[in-house]
Amino acid sequence: MPIDSGARSALAARGQPVALRAEALARTFRGSFRSNLTNQFRWYTFGGWMIASLFRPVFMLASAAVIAHFIAGGGVPPRFFALTGYPSYLAFVLLGMSANGLMLSSLDDGGTAIYDEENAGTWDLLALTPMNRFVWMFAKTLSGMVASLIDFALVLVVGALLFGLSFTPGGFAVAFVGLVLTLVALQGMAFLMAAAGLFWKQPYALSMMFAPLLIFLSGMMFPVEALPGWVQPLSQALPLTHGLRILREAMLRGTGLGALLPSFGMLLATGAVFMLVGYVAFTTLERRARAKGAMGRY
Repeated sequence: MPIDSGARSALAARGQPVALRAEALARTFRGSFRSNLTNQFRWYTFGGWMIASLFRPVFMLASAAVIAHFIAGGGVPPRFFALTGYPSYLAFVLLGMSANGLMLSSLDDGGTAIYDEENAGTWDLLALTPMNRFVWMFAKTLSGMVASLIDFALVLVVGALLFGLSFTPGGFAVAFVGLVLTLVALQGMAFLMAAAGLFWKQPYALSMMFAPLLIFLSGMMFPVEALPGWVQPLSQALPLTHGLRILREAMLRGTGLGALLPSFGMLLATGAVFMLVGYVAFTTLERRARAKGAMGRY
């Protein structure tokens, strides 16, 4: 597997004029993003991949439909309506399950970003190049999240076709802005997973451990207001919680940008914190991995 052009283009990061360093960073980002986005899209050429992508969220939505029918006879669960005011529990869950792919991408792609390079035998070469590995990693994990937007759209379409769900067209523009900012905010989580993967060479185990926790805390299946009071601060500390609130308010109620500014502010603030912590964790653990000779696969 050849090293992507982003690694080859990072020639003059140290001791060069600002313009040259900026150009090197931009070329690293473009090269890493393009090559990895191409690899992501290749999965959709495999038979059955889209079906596999839909299997989990659609059946979780079907489970929610059965629960709603059991509790409210096919209507809106009273307790849910009292907490949220949303007219459709299934539409609420559908948007949560649509965002499930974005969350899994931040965990899986972040955790396996280095793991995959190690398996391909290219990580040692990448680690020795003078490129900015933060920019390289940012572009690589972002490409995975951009590709996961396909799954996001597919789940919405299937939900509309199979369950007859509808959304507020006027809120799509606000929802799109919130979705883009959520993608960037989740990058910090991807860096934390990549940092852990430098030492703990089992990123899939980490992803399997954290995914159910994030599904629970972010309120994918139920309003976070239903969580115990001592748990809710943990929920509010996650960018995905605020991203989901923006998506639901915009697409289920048509809430405008002005009314959602507090949620956008929390999304940006929590995303910035995760990005900072992820950056510090990744750069610190990479230095320790180099010092301990733990950069390899085992």
